[in-house]
Amino acid sequence: MAPVIPIQEAPLPPAPIKKFYLSTPDSIQPTSPHSFPHSVPETSLLLSLSHPDSSTSPATAFFLSCLPDPILFLHYAAEFIHPRLTLGNGGGWRHQLVELVLEDKDGLAATSGGRIGGQKRVEMAVKEFKGVLLHEMVHTIQHDGQGTTPGWLIESIADVCRLYAGLDPPHWRKPGQGKKEKGWEDGYDAGARFLAWLIESDGGIRDGNGVNNGRQEHFIIPPQSSTSTFAPPAQATKYPSSSETYQQPFHPVPPTKPRFGPFPDLLRLIDSRLIYEKWNDSWWEEMTGHKLDKLWAAYLSYYGQK
Repeated sequence: MAPVIPIQEAPLPPAPIKKFYLSTPDSIQPTSPHSFPHSVPETSLLLSLSHPDSSTSPATAFFLSCLPDPILFLHYAAEFIHPRLTLGNGGGWRHQLVELVLEDKDGLAATSGGRIGGQKRVEMAVKEFKGVLLHEMVHTIQHDGQGTTPGWLIESIADVCRLYAGLDPPHWRKPGQGKKEKGWEDGYDAGARFLAWLIESDGGIRDGNGVNNGRQEHFIIPPQSSTSTFAPPAQATKYPSSSETYQQPFHPVPPTKPRFGPFPDLLRLIDSRLIYEKWNDSWWEEMTGHKLDKLWAAYLSYYGQK
């Protein structure tokens, strides 16, 4: 009889590190997961970070070296996004529990419910990590009219908030660059530039009080502390390729050039209606006086594309 050779099983990887934090308008503090949902005020968020041990995961170590305190970033990102999507004093949060999940696997960032997954294998710059996280954070805050809002608009709103923060990457399309026929359906950067043009007279970005802040490159969370800190499958956000090129030239526009709008409360009006109503394309005409295809044509024409 042949000798029996015992099979040595590979050791299991360490369990993910997971911690919870209570984010209020005034502070962020470590907390217990048992505090959710009964003791969390409607104006507060419960944030969690789950990741492999950085000593055994080079990808995690790289991510945390770029963004040592991602939970603090999400805290400030939420406070940054909320007033830009909310009318008046606003209310509570769509999702009070937001989980940032870092996993050792391929795939882009994704949002499912209140969960955010993070890609770590691609060596992104710090600004890119922040831009992607802010984009996904928007998805946990914005409303979608019970799933009826067009996907291009959902992604465009997330990217225009990224534009608000000055976290747009250099490969994004410039204002006025896009396809003539239903180019808004490309969403993401194309839709973000379009929404920015609708919101502002110069296509720039203003804060919640109407003050033009230009490029808010200072939206950088200082790495003053390192947060040592699993989610169901989520649909990956299909970000535009950085290698894609656009043929239309970008020409600066005189500030006095005639145009539609602006409509500074457009995003807030859209999101507030989506809390209670299903999306309808007629909203464009109700809110701006023009149908979507006419707005898009005017946008392209404003920047010189005939």
